[in-house]
Amino acid sequence: MATSSIFHNVRIDTPEKAEAFVSALEASEKEPWVRVSDSRIYTVETNPDVIRNLHEMRRRKREQLG
Repeated sequence: MATSSIFHNVRIDTPEKAEAFVSALEASEKEPWVRVSDSRIYTVETNPDVIRNLHEMRRRKREQLG
């Protein structure tokens, strides 16, 4: 899911919805991993430099392929 789609698909029109959204963001920040059925742990990278490097690597790979 693209990052911008979170703002496109979420409608916050009451104080209760705003509070729930903020609570969800705070909870995800405290525990940025998800345990899936096969028991592997996935982490979320939040370092902008690492994310930038990953995108650059993907771009280079796409250019090499075609």
